[in-house]
Amino acid sequence: MGIDFLAQTVLLSAVVLPVLTAALSSNCFYLPNIALNGGTYDEFQATEIKYCCMACARDSCCIAYSYDKLRNRCFMKAAISDSYKTSTMTSGLKANSHAGQGSMLKNIRIYGGTASAVKLPNSDDCLQFCTAYGIFSWSPPRENSEETDGECSCMSRISSIEYSFGSKSAIFPPVSNLN
Repeated sequence: MGIDFLAQTVLLSAVVLPVLTAALSSNCFYLPNIALNGGTYDEFQATEIKYCCMACARDSCCIAYSYDKLRNRCFMKAAISDSYKTSTMTSGLKANSHAGQGSMLKNIRIYGGTASAVKLPNSDDCLQFCTAYGIFSWSPPRENSEETDGECSCMSRISSIEYSFGSKSAIFPPVSNLN
């Protein structure tokens, strides 16, 4: 007794869609008590932050979002200028690397509890150096500087984010999760 193609498709849809929704909401990188400034291109009512994450995951323009817990409102972001601390907001970054388990950010500098800092020539070397920490941020040497290497910071938590031309930052899964 086989299941015809239409029945298989309906069965597959019933099983896969709830998992996909859960997967989209679980691949969010939440930044509690941080609001992102700049780049708002859309906003909408939402009862929970997970709806911001799912909308961002589906939208190619979206790189991040902020959720106002008091107003139950999502603010979709196509760019980030900086951030500020507030207890009424939680922001999130779109998962766009490491098979949906990481987030790479161009022209964004992350600040946090820096566990290690070193001068390195490029962001790829910084990523390799910071593998055990889960978050890195690399900025090129300052203009008119004698330096040839940029500043690499490894961290395990985020306190703020800001636009910084030439910088590269990322949140990525620990090495043990990549095997």
